[in-house]
Amino acid sequence: MGDVQKAFADYCAGQSTMDGKSFAKICKDTKIVDSKCTATDVDLAFAKVKDKNERRITFTQFKEALKILADKKGKTLADLEAKISSSKGPVLSGTVAEANKFHDDKSLYTGVHAKGGPSTIDTDKVADISQIMDRSDADVRGVKKDKAPAAAHTVAGTAAPAVAKSSSSKAITKTASSGAPAKSGSSAKLVSGEAKSLQEVFSKFTAGAAEMDGRVWAKFAKDCGVVNKKCTNTDIDLIFAKVKTNPSARKISYLQFMDGLKQCAAKRGEELAKLEASILEAGGPSFSGTVAEANKFHDDKSLYTGVHAKGGPSTIDTDKVADISQIMDRSPADVRGVKT
Repeated sequence: MGDVQKAFADYCAGQSTMDGKSFAKICKDTKIVDSKCTATDVDLAFAKVKDKNERRITFTQFKEALKILADKKGKTLADLEAKISSSKGPVLSGTVAEANKFHDDKSLYTGVHAKGGPSTIDTDKVADISQIMDRSDADVRGVKKDKAPAAAHTVAGTAAPAVAKSSSSKAITKTASSGAPAKSGSSAKLVSGEAKSLQEVFSKFTAGAAEMDGRVWAKFAKDCGVVNKKCTNTDIDLIFAKVKTNPSARKISYLQFMDGLKQCAAKRGEELAKLEASILEAGGPSFSGTVAEANKFHDDKSLYTGVHAKGGPSTIDTDKVADISQIMDRSPADVRGVKT
């Protein structure tokens, strides 16, 4: 009896009662299920002995179910209890993976699997693609932007510097002072002069407003060179979220701006004074635009024709043709154009 109750407890998984699935498994594992006593008969015996609306059976009900199965098999209850007593617990089975020499034979390993690779601790090795990629600013064609090029274009009435000529490009950059042809489709960048204080820089980026939003903060960090490999754009956004007094707030004050700069300096691993110096050198926001392509029919006035070269009528010069009505006969006529 003790061995039967122990087997019952093994299949109950620590509970005092057994469900239908465990009852079917113990019958299958102990070879009670055969041609005379099928899996369906096991399920029917479980359904007969369990209480109404219950889904589990007690040890007493378990023995009653075994008696039903014994009658079905034409054997005694003691025969089935002997089989149950011989059980060593639930039989667990699984699928054995097929042999694969490329996985099992480590002598065939190559690359980092054989020689090891970078980790987040080994900083002397390449641990991230950003360490071997040049992600500095460039135009749409991949030409790097010069930080201090000569003026070649005007943006909103202000002279803007042109991007320096790429060594791989045969295009020629046009400057404001020379008449050389312009580099077609190149970018121009308008950079602010040096500032005297961080308050002045803050005011330039906020256009005189008392607070700065997240978009302007991100532009400030990019234009003033705060962003680098150690202090990424993601870090800039996280710092902005930290210095806000209220999670629902969308702007920061000048004092919070200064607190954000301290966190940026710590992230970059440098003194705040050094970061402040580089920000003051940048001065303020920079604006970029596209230099128009050279067009001889627009740029060379000697090629102008028609009214662009010789002038034309106006609403003031009444002695000239100023309107089509001056050269058209619009007197009354019939449908065939015969004057009436």
